[in-house]
Amino acid sequence: MYKKSLLVLALAILTACGPAPQPPADPAAAPTEAAAAAPPAAAPAAVEEAPAPRPKPKPRPAPAPEPVAAAPAPPPVCGDCGVISSVADERVRGEASALGTLGGAAAGGVAGSQFGKKSGKILATIGGAVIGGFAGREVEKSARAEWVHHVTVSMDAGGTRTVTLPRMGGLAVGSKVRVVGNDLVPN
Repeated sequence: MYKKSLLVLALAILTACGPAPQPPADPAAAPTEAAAAAPPAAAPAAVEEAPAPRPKPKPRPAPAPEPVAAAPAPPPVCGDCGVISSVADERVRGEASALGTLGGAAAGGVAGSQFGKKSGKILATIGGAVIGGFAGREVEKSARAEWVHHVTVSMDAGGTRTVTLPRMGGLAVGSKVRVVGNDLVPN
């Protein structure tokens, strides 16, 4: 049965397609010979109908991605925390008191009195006292001078802050600190 169906199907296909055209031997005589040689068309054989094509299946939707666990929130940034990025040392002159001025004036007066006679001696003593007073004041400022440290801190929250400290207290460049007012606390 299978062979008969296959044979009928092949015959139906061949008759539907027709014989293959043959090239004419003489181009001028070809149309008349072809018309005379053509056999009458045979009736098509009964062809079993092929089943109708199936519609393509719809693609399945992609599976929904599994929810990704949210990363833990970063810890809050400390607004006052940072790292010391640089230290600049500076010698600041101290404040003068009356002691340096008076001591300088006395020494300058004694020195000035060694010069001149009569009115010149008085002027030299007064001049020596004035110059000695200024010199004594400046000497006292230098004697009371202190070192201060201008510390630049790179803040964790961004930016920099500069704090002036009289002592470093063991802190150095790279130390983690917290800025409290105008002071640094190790962090």
